[in-house]
Order: sequence, then C-alpha cells, then structure tokens
Amino acid sequence: MGQIVGESQLFLLSEVKFVQNIGRFETAKPTSGATFGKCTLVFGENGWGKSTLADILRSLTTDSPAILVGRKTLDAEAPPKAVLRFGTQNAIFENGAWAGPRPAIAIYDSAFINDNVFSGDMVTGDHLRRQYGLAIGEEGVRRIRRIAELDEQNRENNQAIKSAESELLAVIRTVGPVFMKMEDFLDLGARPDIDEAIAAKDTQVQQSRRAKELKAAGEPTLIPVPTATEEMRGLLARSINDIAEDALRETRAHIAAHECDPSEREASHEGWLEAGLAFLQTENCPFCGQHLTDRTLVDAYKDIFSNSYKELATSVKKSRDTLARYDNGDFRQAVTNIAGQNNGQFGYWREAGKLDPPKMEATVTLIVPMEKSAAQLDSVFAQKQGNLTEAFSGDEVEVALAAWEAGRAAIETANARITDFLVHIKTLKESLDPAALASLENELKLLQATKRRHEDDIEAVATKLAEFKKKRKTIADEKKRLRAELDEHDKAITDNLGTAINTYLKRLAAGFRVDYRAPDYRGKEPAASYHILIREVPVSPRSAPDELDKPSFRNTLSAGDKSTLALALFLAKVNSDPDIGNTIVVLDDPFTSLDSFRRQFTAIEIRKLCERATQTIVLSHEKSFLRLLWEKIDQNQIASLALQTGAPGISTIAPFDIAAATQPRHLTERMLIEEFVEGEPHKPTFIRTRLRTVCEAFYRNGDPGLFSEVASLEEIIRILEDWSWSWSWSSPGLMDSYELTDSSRSRAFFS
Repeated sequence: MGQIVGESQLFLLSEVKFVQNIGRFETAKPTSGATFGKCTLVFGENGWGKSTLADILRSLTTDSPAILVGRKTLDAEAPPKAVLRFGTQNAIFENGAWAGPRPAIAIYDSAFINDNVFSGDMVTGDHLRRQYGLAIGEEGVRRIRRIAELDEQNRENNQAIKSAESELLAVIRTVGPVFMKMEDFLDLGARPDIDEAIAAKDTQVQQSRRAKELKAAGEPTLIPVPTATEEMRGLLARSINDIAEDALRETRAHIAAHECDPSEREASHEGWLEAGLAFLQTENCPFCGQHLTDRTLVDAYKDIFSNSYKELATSVKKSRDTLARYDNGDFRQAVTNIAGQNNGQFGYWREAGKLDPPKMEATVTLIVPMEKSAAQLDSVFAQKQGNLTEAFSGDEVEVALAAWEAGRAAIETANARITDFLVHIKTLKESLDPAALASLENELKLLQATKRRHEDDIEAVATKLAEFKKKRKTIADEKKRLRAELDEHDKAITDNLGTAINTYLKRLAAGFRVDYRAPDYRGKEPAASYHILIREVPVSPRSAPDELDKPSFRNTLSAGDKSTLALALFLAKVNSDPDIGNTIVVLDDPFTSLDSFRRQFTAIEIRKLCERATQTIVLSHEKSFLRLLWEKIDQNQIASLALQTGAPGISTIAPFDIAAATQPRHLTERMLIEEFVEGEPHKPTFIRTRLRTVCEAFYRNGDPGLFSEVASLEEIIRILEDWSWSWSWSSPGLMDSYELTDSSRSRAFFS
C-alpha cells in the first residue's frame, strides 16, 4: 500500500499545489482555502480529473513514475510535474522521478478493480496473482519478492552450473571411460605418480593390442662364451702321471741324448715317437735305429704313448683349433652377427613390448680382448703340444690365462644382461591376454581422467562448480524457510481475509459468498485461489472465453454483484491492515453499479474509515452521494473540494459548499415558482416543469407510507386514482366526478 515514513500526521495530504501535463491537468492549481482535511470529499464531473488525481497518488505511494510518464498530456511540450503537500513536506514528481515523502496510500478505483478483481466480466490469472499480493500485504510481498529474487538467482546459478558441467562433460567424453559420471570424475583424487602410472598403463594397452604378435616374436641370442679358463688351465697342467717314473725317465733321457737343433726338426721328439711307434716291427729304435736288445725302452714307449697320451694330444689340438678361430676371424664374425641380430630384437621389444633393452658394450670391446688373449694362449698351447707329457705353468701361462678370463668375464656380463632381458620377455609373454584389452583401455582412460581432473583449468572449473552447488543449496534453504514463513503468513491472512470478505458480502446482502483457499503456487508467481459460492454451489471465477455454457464469474454475477465483490475485497483488506492508522484511504466513485441500499452501506463504511485511517479522500461525480457522506461524518473532520475547469487546459482545486450544492431540489424549484409569482419573467412552460418537482416532493414527504422517496409524478397520480376509485366505490355519491375531474386536470397540466 505504500511505505510509512516518520510520524503519521506528517503525511496527511494537505494540498495539491501544482500539476502540469498529467492527464486532464495541463495546469492545475489550488485556489485560496482549497486544503484537504482528515476526511475530504472531492466533487468533479466525469472527465474533470478525478482518476488523474488517483493515479498521481498511486504513482507516489508505489514509487512508479511510469504511471505518470504514460499519462503525459498529449501534444504537450513541458514534461509532467506534480507537487503535493503532506504536512510540512512536499512530494515532488519531476524529471521522471519522485522526491520527498512516500506515504502509505490505499486506493479504490477502477484501476484497483481492473488490476486485482476483474476486467469487464473476466477474471484472469494476472488478477489472481495481483490479488494475492494485495491480500498478503507488504510483509508477504516482501517475502514473495525475495523468493522471486532467489528464483532469478537460482536460474542464473543453475545456468552457471549447467555451463560448468557441460565443460566438464566435454572433458570426460574426451579422456574418461564411457561409464564415467560427473560425480565420479570430480571425486578422483590426485596422484603424485600419475605420469608414471599413465605411461605404465599405456604400455600395457599397447602390449595387449599386439599380444599375438608379441607371443610369437623372436628373442635375443646369447653371445657364445669361450672355453672356461679353468678347463684351459687344467689341460695345460695335465701330464702322463700313470706312467712309471723309471720308464718316463729313461724315455726322456733317450730323447735328450738324441736331441737335435730345434730349428731343424719338423716335429717334437714326443710327437715323432708317438707317430713312429705304430711302425715298430723290429727291435730297432724308431728314433735312432739302435738295436733294442732290451725291451724296457720299447715298453716305456708303449706306456707313454698310450690312450691317455692320445686323448691329451687330441684335447690340446682341439684347443689350438679353437684358438685358431679367434685368429682367422670366426669368433669376430659370429659375435658380430649375433650382436646385429640382438640389436634388431632390442629395437623391436623396445617399440612393441615397451621393454627397455639392456645396455650393451660395443662389440669390439668383446672381440679384441678375446682375439689377443687367444693368441697369447695359443702360444702356450703350442709349447704344450710339443711336450704333452709335461705340465705347463708359470708366469707366461698365468698371464695368458688371466687375459683369457678377462675376455670371458666381459662376455658373461653381456650375456647376464641379455638373460635378464629374456626373463622380462618371458614374463611379458606369459602376462599377455588379448581379452583384457578393453579393461586395460578403461584403466588407462581412468588414469588420464585423473590427471586431467587436477590440471589447473579443470580444477578452476570444479571449484566454481562446487561454489555454484553450494550457492544452490543456500538458495534452496532460504527459499524453503521463506516459503514456510509465507505459508504460515498466508494461512493467517487468507483465513481472516476470506472471513472478512464474507462478512461484508453478507452485510451488503450480496446473495453469494466466497470460499477463500490456500494460494496457488503452480505458476512462477503465487496466485489467490477462491470459489464463488452461490446457493452453496462453487463457481470458479475463471473460465475460457468460449465456455458460455458453464457457470462462471461473468454469467452468474450481475454488474452490481461484481462491484460489490470488489468493494468487499478492498474494505476487508484495508480494515484488516494493522497499519491503517498510518494509511491514507482514497475512494474514487466507490458506489458504481450499487443500488440505494449498498450506497447507504458504503457511506457507513467510509464514515468508519474516516475514524480509523490517517486520512480518507472520496472522489465522486455525484453530489448526492457526497451529500450522503456529508450528513453521516463528523462535520469537524470534513473538507469539501471541487475539481473545476476554466480556460482550456486550466484546472483549479477549489473549496466546495456541498450543503448548498446539494440542497433538496423541490426547495430550489419552489423558489423559482415564487420568483414567477412575484413577477420574474419565467416562461410558463419552464414554471410548469418546476411545479412537477414541487408536487412530487410534496406528496413524497406528505405521506411517505403511501409514496416512496423516489416515486415519480405519474406513479403518484396512479396511486391517487386507485385510492380515489376505491373510496368512491365504497362510498357512492360522495366524490362523484369531482375527484376524477381533478385528476384529469392534474394529468393534463403536467403533460
């Protein structure tokens, strides 16, 4: 209804000081003494500015400048302006805005009815929504506005949530498993080893995709390992230990006695003897030709060059053949080929199996030491081959064997690395399962989603989303609280309001009542909900335009009933307002379509409002209604004003003598007749019409039991004729034709 500021007495409207280019008022000013009182009656003919004045007050109390901007006087150059005096302060509308006090003003006029009750003969959803706001009052409206604000905030917040979720869903569809939900993505915890985990899982995925290929793939080959050093050492250290010492001694002495220059011999003595022993057919020495009369030496030869000797010789020869392979490049070629093949295998398993190959030394570092040590060792074995029966040892042997062992160790180290790699290959092959590919791919996507979840841009979006969701809950909680408060407030208001409306309807003899119900919250804004009960049959106030065959507001209530309902709603609301003592009540032609009885009731209710409200202002084009109010209200509280028009576009607000302006008509008409009798030049036809009014008043006041206060002269004559006929019938001879003739004369005079 308006905002209350300061003490209520400061906000009695005392004067409309100036109005410019608003509606009917191109220029409007008060005349001397045109001040408003606690109860002010304002007369104005239709079209003289009553609704304009009501709209000025409505614009002020609701702080709605658009009302006046829209009512700017057509074809006027100066902007709308209004100055109203409230107590000691001015409320000024200028430059499209109000300044000054904002009094609480409740206004009943056609705009109130059209906004809150009905328009024409229809009740719309907008009427019910505005009626709800009217019913719940400023406190309820404040909650509704806050709920509306929360709804708008919630819409904006939900849009922000939707935008953030769309951004995150796009990321999830890109990197996450197909089954991943938003909540699962947001719940992914950070992992410090995420990059390593992704790399490892990606390797598994790649391996699983090539499982069949990897299972059938070739593997690296070990490098041939040279003969064990201890085997070489043992061969060099071997001698023919099972030959009798004396036989060996005699044989060696015999050989030594016939020793020749080493440069001239083609074979060692032992070798020669071994070869020649097979040709021993005589008893002569195959070495020197000496006749062997003593078989001891021959037997000694046979003992020495037995199978053991041959076996040792074979072993030494094989060793030298093996050592020769290092000299002629066989070893180099073999190792080079294997190394080349292995490098290819290492590359394949690195790419296909994601296995890191062993770090291998350069091939030359394995080959050259072995070739050198083989040459050294062959020199020793050459000596051994010449003296098979003698064990070889010493520095030369140890140096050669140490070099050989060093070369072997390097090769064994390389092979150990290859062996470890082969273990990894075997483990990988055993672990490969083509059926696990889908599961591994999902695990990889989960890890990738985990990494993406905690990257800066997504972390920022997730943080905002959490804030938006928290805000949504905060909004929902506040809205729930406000809704609970509003429901409690609504119940108290609507229950009391419905009862009050029905009380007024009953006092107005409306013939119907309303069933006021809990508000309808189905739309964006809550709306009032009620049924009209006619003979206790509920009738909905709303109906479709084409539903003419169904009971509705428009076809069950008369124009007077509809106006009565609107007035009852206004009176119920304004009188239930606990702040009515700080409210100005304005009524613009409140009796429209009301019969005489309801006008009397309205006048009584206005009198009550004058006693309760800060100020009551009644605007009307009917002097008789204003006179009715004037007679009922304490004369000390009444101020009477009139809206008047003078020169084109000029309006004034002036004091109005309502008593003189509303003097009974028959008295003023009688004065004109008296003037005619006294010689005033009135035309007889004019005087004849004045006599009609005087006669009607005479009969109405003379016998109010027989004639009603609105009886016309024709009705009075008819009643008199009926009365005369009845009297003459019951008393023949008395009245005879005189009365009838008189009646005829009267009818003729006034016709």
